[in-house]
Amino acid sequence: MKIPSFQGKSDPEAYLEWEKKVEFVFDRYSYSELKKVKVAAIEFSDYAIVLWDQLMMNRRRNREPPIATWEEMKRVMRKRFVPSYYYRELYNKLQSLKQGNRSVEEYFKEMEVVMIRANIEEDREATMARFLAGLNREIQNAVELQHYVELEDMVHMAIKIENQFKRRGNTRARQSPSTSTWKPN
Repeated sequence: MKIPSFQGKSDPEAYLEWEKKVEFVFDRYSYSELKKVKVAAIEFSDYAIVLWDQLMMNRRRNREPPIATWEEMKRVMRKRFVPSYYYRELYNKLQSLKQGNRSVEEYFKEMEVVMIRANIEEDREATMARFLAGLNREIQNAVELQHYVELEDMVHMAIKIENQFKRRGNTRARQSPSTSTWKPN
């Protein structure tokens, strides 16, 4: 297994993805903490290697101990590459997340990814309510008529309902709720 390189772009998600991949490698091998730091630093390139080198020089100059643990390295790197407002933006994105023109599956995956990245652990019922509230109105109405115990069952039913709408030629099921109109027979 190889540790991926990290260029040091100002993209919090790119950094967090790199960190997660490195964690997977470290879970596979039993490296000492110092070796983890060295192995991870070897894969820095571009801006990341310049920044790391500068950080190490400053620590030596200030007679501070070098970074010796993976946890300390993550803390330092997160401070630089994950801005303080990143998690607040994730929460805001999650609060306003709607299906819109996406498929139910795409909408659910985005909701799930945002919740994972924001480290949100909420009650199963709250997540189900969040998912239901973001669905397009026609799909939401059909899903609400069913009883669900598990979120996965609710997602599968919403996908099934969406496919039924597609087969019937109901294009309104993929529109945002504000643009759909109901017309009585």
